[in-house]
Amino acid sequence: LSAKEWKQLSSQWREELDRRIHTLVALRDELDGCIGCGCLSRSDCPLRNPGDRLGEEGTGARLLEDEQN
Repeated sequence: LSAKEWKQLSSQWREELDRRIHTLVALRDELDGCIGCGCLSRSDCPLRNPGDRLGEEGTGARLLEDEQN
């Protein structure tokens, strides 16, 4: 790889790493509350995710994923 190619590649990786770091920080900071994963929503998250409506959007931490976009 040339220096220019490496700079482009590392720039793309930097953006991806920043995105992943942001996700992990959000997970750490919001882990004690509802992240829209469905595990607690039926009993503990009636205001943020009543009836697990976020589950219709797919699996995983829907609220964290929405913050990234």
